[in-house]
Amino acid sequence: MGAAQVNRFRENRWVRRGLRVVATGFGAGCFPVAPGTAGTLVALPLWYWSGGWGWRHFLLLCVALLVSVPAAREEMTATGSPDPGSVVIDEIAGMLLAVTGIPWSVRSALLLFLLFRIFDVFKFGPAAWLNARRGPVYVVADDLAAGVYAGLAYRGIAWLTG
Repeated sequence: MGAAQVNRFRENRWVRRGLRVVATGFGAGCFPVAPGTAGTLVALPLWYWSGGWGWRHFLLLCVALLVSVPAAREEMTATGSPDPGSVVIDEIAGMLLAVTGIPWSVRSALLLFLLFRIFDVFKFGPAAWLNARRGPVYVVADDLAAGVYAGLAYRGIAWLTG
């Protein structure tokens, strides 16, 4: 398999359109106000469906992680922006990472949603360093860091409150 086959795949307009649909969270990133919040909301029914654990959740998380960088790259190329607000697959992947191992409940969904949005908006530590870099890997990585922070914070709060 040579480079020509890879180039033909990448030049396929249906592949590019599909990647853009995924990058925008099936349209959630096109919301005029708070597209990142809309993208995070897309992750909640996915978490409910997968249960936060088991083969469904890990398959969903792996697919989100594998497709997030190429999808973000395609949307960045199409919009000409180094970090377009329409890219919300990173929020979806970060939220799915945050909820890994946590069973679904309304209380946990509200708390994790709030924690993830706080850590995503107010970046600190490694997330701030990743956010300062350019490229699709960093666009996704800072939200994955926010997902790790939110997941750890949730576990700490759950441990403290019993």
